[in-house]
Amino acid sequence: MESDKPSLARIKIKFPDKIWISEVFNKFHGLKMEIAYFLPYDLEKSIGNSVVEILHHDLDSIIDLIKNHPSVFEFNLMERNENRVKFNVKTKDPYLLYAVIKCGVLVNFPVNVRDGYAYWKLISSRDRIDKLLTLFEEKDLRFELLRIGKAPYNIDDKDNKLSLEESKVLDKAIETGFFEVPRKISLEELANSLGKSKSALSVMLRKIIKKKVVLEL
Repeated sequence: MESDKPSLARIKIKFPDKIWISEVFNKFHGLKMEIAYFLPYDLEKSIGNSVVEILHHDLDSIIDLIKNHPSVFEFNLMERNENRVKFNVKTKDPYLLYAVIKCGVLVNFPVNVRDGYAYWKLISSRDRIDKLLTLFEEKDLRFELLRIGKAPYNIDDKDNKLSLEESKVLDKAIETGFFEVPRKISLEELANSLGKSKSALSVMLRKIIKKKVVLEL
């Protein structure tokens, strides 16, 4: 069917005010940011893990703000020079990520961020992309669809395919509300329902999510 063919959507979406990214852009003008990736770190506590690069002349103040922001759990400096810093940050609020997982949409990283808006390239069937945008509307997230059309990429390859077991686990997680906000089932409860240990399920879910969310071209 035509709706099953991959589409490419370009959207810009505003980060929620409670996230450190919003405060950084509110306080520092002329800042440039790129998110290399964003994946779950602690599924039980809803903590995401990302690698971010920032260009600005006042890096000391920016780093201090991020380290002390209530949404940030851990900050690790990776690289730095006079006007550029690259760091790993673990932060609360994986809502945007969980919405993407729930709808089965791939994100083409890196993601550019300007003026507090992330510019995403989303790749999936048109139906799945429409489902994601509808979910954003229901949650009152500010976004703008910039363009949508046929994807110039072939995403039907082994890197994005799940095994039969992985597919069953993902379906169960979605069906029971593990990716809802607020969550309807805990990681331990989900693991018990699948006959797995909590640690084994956590590892499997991270592998599944990487396959189903991250597109590296």
